[in-house]
Amino acid sequence: MVMAKHHGRTEPRIWTRPLRELTPDTSLGFEVIDFAEQILRVHLYPWQRWLLIHALELLDDGVTYRFRRIIVLVARQNGKTMLASVLAAWWLFVDSVRHPDRVPPLKFKIVGTAQNLDIAREPWTAVKTWCENDPKTEEEQEVAIPTLQRATAKVSDTNGKEYIKARSLAHYEIRAAKNARGKPAARVILDELREQTTWDAWKALSPTTLSFWNGQLWGISNAGDARSVVLADQRAAAIEFIRDWRRKVESGLMTAERYKDGHDCSIGLFEWSAPDDCAKDDVDAILQANPSIGYGAQTVENVLAEMVGSPDADYRTEHLCQWVTAQIDSYIDVNDWNECMAKPFEVRIPHGARTVWGLDVSVDRSYTWIAAAVFDEDNRPVVSLREHRKGLMWVPDYMKQLAEESGMWEVAIQSKGCPAMEFIEPLAKLGFTVHEVDGSHIGLATGRLRDRVRERRLVHAPQPLVDTAIEGGVTKVIAENEAWDRRRSLVDISGVAAITVALWALETCEPPKPEKSAYEVYDFAGF
Repeated sequence: MVMAKHHGRTEPRIWTRPLRELTPDTSLGFEVIDFAEQILRVHLYPWQRWLLIHALELLDDGVTYRFRRIIVLVARQNGKTMLASVLAAWWLFVDSVRHPDRVPPLKFKIVGTAQNLDIAREPWTAVKTWCENDPKTEEEQEVAIPTLQRATAKVSDTNGKEYIKARSLAHYEIRAAKNARGKPAARVILDELREQTTWDAWKALSPTTLSFWNGQLWGISNAGDARSVVLADQRAAAIEFIRDWRRKVESGLMTAERYKDGHDCSIGLFEWSAPDDCAKDDVDAILQANPSIGYGAQTVENVLAEMVGSPDADYRTEHLCQWVTAQIDSYIDVNDWNECMAKPFEVRIPHGARTVWGLDVSVDRSYTWIAAAVFDEDNRPVVSLREHRKGLMWVPDYMKQLAEESGMWEVAIQSKGCPAMEFIEPLAKLGFTVHEVDGSHIGLATGRLRDRVRERRLVHAPQPLVDTAIEGGVTKVIAENEAWDRRRSLVDISGVAAITVALWALETCEPPKPEKSAYEVYDFAGF
């Protein structure tokens, strides 16, 4: 029996809709596809053709690009480099001479950049092999394209000064991101946008295209992590536009023409990614993130093979194109954590059940987190985040009010090496039983949380701030045990730290005397 061949999804999961029907009159993408087929002898994948048609949409005047910023997200090994190579060659030899009255070819500059020069060099090298007049090897002679060779004036491959100059005087140069600042550029390719952990390169390059009539910047990448500040910001802006479009245009509240007149429609997002909550071996999710499957060397089996030995975060980012908080192997397995999640009102808490609050403060003292731990009717610990606010001064009054309303006067706090320890004395004076979790026990407490998750004996609510910290938290070794490391973690893990000490106190510490038992019961949804 022959199994059906899998094919990746041509249409991205998240994308910006066109303002009108896309035809050869309303998108230059069709022209790029013809250029690739007829001149470069490159047969583009369906997803690449789809992207070019949608990304190179024209406004009503038939000459101006709709998008000035284009963000493309797709999993690794799907043909991003070839797409960039074809696009750069078409810009250099065709698009640069389209409107000499507005942008003389002499001023038409294409800049390819990335975090390091080697990444930026990959598409540039492909263009170089197509157009170089003096190929060095027989192999290079075979792939050289006479039409482009005749249109090329000079190729410089001196390290740090790589450029290709067309006979029209348009030119294509590459730079490392740290050297990105320069004269205005008509077109920019910012490869591996996820690696831009500061705004330096973006601030240097983005204004260069804005100063050009019909300038365009392409940011191409796979998914990012907590450090990918530029990609996160641009993606968020594009997603907000997509949501607004759905609310107003797709709902029928206004026409696309009317919407265009009152909104900035110049940012486009085209994201081939797996849904956030999918299993790592979900074939449909793999096909959504890997659109070249079935058309080239990439296969479902190749992607599945990468699961073996790969940290969860690495696999999801590179092969499912999913956003993760950090490129680390999570101390607590994310899938195990998700298995312990319950919806509000699904868990029954006995009347008068003992509750222990957990308190922690972010390492920069900007936020205080209060968590809760309680046993349900099946004697499983139920943990959740109760409060999360800026600053510290509000904590004593809030905790007193919380205890008076609930009858719960136990709080757990790490007693050494963290800002939260300064609340021990004030809360004790207010009448709380303060369970101090010292340095020798904080590692045991952290391990206990992981054990309960592994055993599926823990229950927690769906709370994004905590879920993010579970995925991105980093641990350190204290007395031969692993404990949460606030400083090295790429996200604020104080919420998880608060849950950790609350759970430890609930399961290992003696409760207070009976006179301060609870009279009001908080259900799971109330935490």
